[in-house]
Amino acid sequence: MPTPAKTSAAPPKAEPKAAGIGDKVRGGDFEFTVKSVKCGIAKVGSEFLNKKAQGTFCKVSVTVKNVTKKAHTFHADGTISAQDASGRKYEADGEAGIYGNDDGQGFLDEINPGNSVTANVFFDVPKGTKLKTITLDAGLFTLAEDAVVTL
Repeated sequence: MPTPAKTSAAPPKAEPKAAGIGDKVRGGDFEFTVKSVKCGIAKVGSEFLNKKAQGTFCKVSVTVKNVTKKAHTFHADGTISAQDASGRKYEADGEAGIYGNDDGQGFLDEINPGNSVTANVFFDVPKGTKLKTITLDAGLFTLAEDAVVTL
């Protein structure tokens, strides 16, 4: 009686660990690290120069590092978006970003190779919204995938 052929099933591939706060993720020409997230902010800026939220601001502190061999311009508007548990997508509020960054970081920064900037990115969301993910756009002219950070 012939013996049955042995089959060996390949071990299941482990799902890649989702990136979280403090993890470095690559998106196009940049490496991003989401450092912190704080929601419930009514306005950003000074007493005289400020922006009030329609709902409430969520502030995402992010470090952006140029990982290529030439200078690239980073702009938070259009590059970083946030999503909530219902799948709603929020764009960065550029005006709030100008008022919420004392040194102007995150607004058309030219970053040389190996250098990084840290910026606060603001999202105007309905009160009570809890952000689930931050997406860092790899860019239009690249085959790289967008980077997603789970909060």
